[in-house]
Amino acid sequence: MANNIKNFSSNFAYDIDKNPVDIGEIWDVDVINQSIEMILNTYPGERLFNPFFGVGLQSKIFNLENQNEAESILDFVANGIKNWEDRIVVIESQMRMNVNSDEHSVILIIPYFIKKNGIQSVFKKKISNNG
Repeated sequence: MANNIKNFSSNFAYDIDKNPVDIGEIWDVDVINQSIEMILNTYPGERLFNPFFGVGLQSKIFNLENQNEAESILDFVANGIKNWEDRIVVIESQMRMNVNSDEHSVILIIPYFIKKNGIQSVFKKKISNNG
């Protein structure tokens, strides 16, 4: 049975074998990336018990008309992450949004470092306009 639990936990960003109760906080890159994705994908008002959570990026990203709007969206994303993910510092000067008009998609690149251990990482997500 213990083997089944280990296999079950491998699908999650945080492995339950690491025991978060002992340390009280989780500072794992996979968990933080999952948190950033949740912030970006959640629309404000979508969570019943936390109606202000999220940024609802999908509704904003495909209405770009010029470079200034793209920079505004990157600022919007950075501020949303700062509001909801206090374990990291986003390196705003290195954030990028690559638009691929042929595929109707955007690749969002968000470099950051984890405050507690100084590990640097990059959240990278391809967002497609399927509608």
